Amino acid sequence: MTATAKNRKPGSSNTRTRLSARQRLMAGLMLHRECAVDALRRLWQQPASSAMTLAVIAIALLLPALLYVTGKNLNQFDDNLTQANLVTVYLQADATDSDVETLQQRLATHEQVSTTRYVSPEQAAADFAEWSGLGDVVDSLAQNPLPASIVIQLSDTRYETAVQAQDMLASQPGVDLVQMDQLWLQRLDSFLSLTQRAVIALIVVLSLAVLFITGNSIRTSIASREAEIRVMNLIGATNGFIARPFLYSGLWYGLLGGALAWLLLALLMMILRGPATELLAYYGSQYQLQGLGARAGAVLLVGSAALGWLGARLSVSRHFTRF
Repeated sequence: MTATAKNRKPGSSNTRTRLSARQRLMAGLMLHRECAVDALRRLWQQPASSAMTLAVIAIALLLPALLYVTGKNLNQFDDNLTQANLVTVYLQADATDSDVETLQQRLATHEQVSTTRYVSPEQAAADFAEWSGLGDVVDSLAQNPLPASIVIQLSDTRYETAVQAQDMLASQPGVDLVQMDQLWLQRLDSFLSLTQRAVIALIVVLSLAVLFITGNSIRTSIASREAEIRVMNLIGATNGFIARPFLYSGLWYGLLGGALAWLLLALLMMILRGPATELLAYYGSQYQLQGLGARAGAVLLVGSAALGWLGARLSVSRHFTRF
């Protein structure tokens, strides 16, 4: 082994290689940052066209976001609607207090039951008299015809689950009749299903619209910088280097359009929250409208940015073949 080899520091070549790779990485990141800032600056320098494009993208994204929030709120406050999750279990006339207590204990531990409330025949007669205004008629009866009952609040208001709960309740000992507003549950379940499908359909259709809008804006930008692109081609610039600013422009269009859609949706929820709370109070609910939320908002921003980038990518791939 030579003296030079002995004196060579172990790992020095690898250190230089790692250092060089790190420098290349930092240079690449700096180049991407400069392209992103330059693309944003160019959008700022064209306020009219940029604002028009962002407004159209925001409106296209607002529609599915609004429908998503509608379905989200329906899913969250349907448990607070009394007629949607209350089941009345009428007991047999010969049911004893012990039978009633045993049944309540059995139902209280069932996974489909949230709460139970016992209504005695006397309480049922008093409630009927107050509700109907026929107190004198009720008092004149020799015998109370109303049976005892247990009012049950279900933990899940989906139609299929509610029907299963109804069958389970009807099979319990001492139960004479189970009453539930199935029509209301069917309507609510059908509307929620329709809302979910409409959200998916709108996302697909309006995502294509965002791709088209972004691609058209990038096409216009490419046409306005055609001379600059030809010069860069002549001096040996790669297609990736030339396309990078346009890709960042598309990403900014999508990201800012998504942020604007989120802002418009938040303002709309703020305007509707008061009247909606007042309306829901008539249905016995204290629910307040909820907005998009941080997680769904992040999905909106990431998705819109990806759509903007993809629209720009498609436009760049199509029009760069001319140069």
